[in-house]
Amino acid sequence: MLKRSREEVLRILKDGSIKFTSGSGIFTTNPAMVEWADKNLPEMKVLTTKSIQVTKTSGNREPIIAEISVGNYGNAVGLKNPGMDKAYEELRKLKEKGMNNLLNISLAAKNPEDFITLVKKFEDIADIIELNFSCPHAHAGFGSSIGCDVSVAKMYMEAIRKETKKDILIFPKLTPNVDNVGEIAKALIDSGADGIVAINTVGPELYTESHTGKPILYNPGGHKGGKSGEWVRELALKQIAEIRETIGEEIPIIGMGGVTRGADVKAMKDAGADVIGVGSSLARVKMPLRSDYFTALKKDAENSTDEASSFLSNERLAEYKTFKITKVKDHTETLRIIELEGTLDYDASQFVFLWVPDVGEKPFAVACNDPLTFIIRKKPYDPEQKKGLVTHALFELKEGEELSLRGLYGIDAPLTNKSRAIILAGGTGVAIVPGLAKKLKQEGKEVTVYYGIKDKDEVVMESEISKYAKYIPVADEGKVGRVLEVMEEDLKEEMKKENGEENIKEDIKDNINNICFYNMGPDIMMKIAMDLQEKLGAKSDSIFSSLETNTMCGIGMCSECQCGGKLTCQEGTFISKEFLDDKGIDISSL
Repeated sequence: MLKRSREEVLRILKDGSIKFTSGSGIFTTNPAMVEWADKNLPEMKVLTTKSIQVTKTSGNREPIIAEISVGNYGNAVGLKNPGMDKAYEELRKLKEKGMNNLLNISLAAKNPEDFITLVKKFEDIADIIELNFSCPHAHAGFGSSIGCDVSVAKMYMEAIRKETKKDILIFPKLTPNVDNVGEIAKALIDSGADGIVAINTVGPELYTESHTGKPILYNPGGHKGGKSGEWVRELALKQIAEIRETIGEEIPIIGMGGVTRGADVKAMKDAGADVIGVGSSLARVKMPLRSDYFTALKKDAENSTDEASSFLSNERLAEYKTFKITKVKDHTETLRIIELEGTLDYDASQFVFLWVPDVGEKPFAVACNDPLTFIIRKKPYDPEQKKGLVTHALFELKEGEELSLRGLYGIDAPLTNKSRAIILAGGTGVAIVPGLAKKLKQEGKEVTVYYGIKDKDEVVMESEISKYAKYIPVADEGKVGRVLEVMEEDLKEEMKKENGEENIKEDIKDNINNICFYNMGPDIMMKIAMDLQEKLGAKSDSIFSSLETNTMCGIGMCSECQCGGKLTCQEGTFISKEFLDDKGIDISSL
């Protein structure tokens, strides 16, 4: 069976135990993360998807997160989702594999007809259907524009219930931005809802950066976003208690809002929640620690202890800093190096978000620390389609002006016990090379860097990289990816000189066993490079690629950057071929 029976789901929800879920739009936002949580977080009995719509929605551009203080956030993701057909295909495959826990599929629409279409689409795989009547920063007609009015919410619920199967469990998610949440909840239950989810984010509000005074979020609706995190907890507890009082003890409630520590879990349960949602606090917990965090949360709630706090970061993770631009060098019309006054104590492969107020932000690797240096490749610019806006704006900046950034994110590149390292870079992947080459050299490795470029004018960072490695820029000369051929030819020629032509096939493999490969650049180049390196004899656990996944929040909240259950914003961008093969991941499709 692809779903639990109505009776079984209600029994699980109302069994009196402490159990968790994720808030829609946080953490379990894609099938890979749902699967990871299902396998690794036994305390999370309900797994909630992002809100899915009939058609694909791209959501808002970055910044989508504003961190106002530790544990307190504004967000405006904008209901980003792949559309119902793709989402259904992905989630059905997940259910066919088998899931330990309940799947709560969140849906969003701006009219009853679309909600009905969505419910019917997912009714055969969803254990619970969550209706988003509450998002405070969605487009007109969506989210809280439904849930703020008793009559509108009731009309939607009655229409949806009338046209869908009676055994489907439907839980509307309510907005806190009302003074009669209990009345709204009771009206929805009377109109056919089976349970209630509350609360969604508070607001929306405008959040400004302290140095520039500019709005942080890039939400077309006035750059506002909903409040989440610890500063909404008291309101959430008050409203959950009000909902419980009005709908009675038998109706299940999924309660959330600011839950961070065990005491918050107990307070939420005491207020009337049967399932406790944990969302924004996960930005403060590194991915490898989340299993222990949830275990501690449950234990703390049961025993009045506070072990979960030890897993929480107490530093601001998305605070902007502003630097003066000291030097701008344009190598070509589309390749620029920007140097800043100041330093960041970074590790190889860590990155930051460069932010241009009123335009947006994008992640960039730190190339050097002294001076603080970034390599920018100008993307095709189309303001009507909102493409290339950030890199275009970065090319407009001049020496003496200021540039804001936040970070660092990611972790140090992986070390190797091999005696040699070959770094293969293409495009702006070269930004990672100086720090990585320096680190490997300090570890006593013999380092060679191959850098694929279109023409010789694109050679960058030559003096810096040459301090630590043999630097071999390779121009395409009319053949894309020629750098791969040069690397292969060099390895074979090296073996020919040492062992003679007749022994080259075997000896090249012996030699390559002493090499660790690091690839960075366009995905298709790295895919071909990894296959070639393995073909030449390298082991898959000694072949790494720095993946440019879709990194949006940078703090482990949105999970857009996930790769096989890893969050690259927290766990680093370098992934081994061994891991990719084990997970069946084709990086050219990321």
